[in-house]
Amino acid sequence: MKRLFFTFFISIALLSCSSDDSNDDGNGNGNDGISNDPLSGILYGEEFIVDGARADLREVFGENMLVIQLSNEGFGCEKGEFSGAFPISITAPNAEGYYESGIYTSFNDPNSDDFLSVSSGFDLEVISLTADAVEFKIKVESGTTNNNINGKYTATICSE
Repeated sequence: MKRLFFTFFISIALLSCSSDDSNDDGNGNGNDGISNDPLSGILYGEEFIVDGARADLREVFGENMLVIQLSNEGFGCEKGEFSGAFPISITAPNAEGYYESGIYTSFNDPNSDDFLSVSSGFDLEVISLTADAVEFKIKVESGTTNNNINGKYTATICSE
């Protein structure tokens, strides 16, 4: 009887200690809905596949922030900050971690002066941040338009 009780106790202890730290839903997506696929989405009704980016470290409202700008034309640090080459911009804390707030995303219409800023309704995970690059996953869905992005990307850090 002691052996049966001990086996039962050990089984329960092992089951209670196990956890799913993979943050994966079994379909290649995290439990938070962020895709592990390359970053893509819809920008003002057009498919947008991220093919270039630049990241800059900036002070925004007195805080050290990371500004990531996304391009579908392969642009990177050779293009100036906030140029029309980067229609999607993400401002987030300058640290590794998972964020659901304190992040801002702007979708700029490449065919007009229209833009949309989103400050809620998304998830960002800064997977790694070095002096040279930031690897991240993001999911943003605009509640008022069909602008959205979802996926994983690595951007070069352009500023010192």
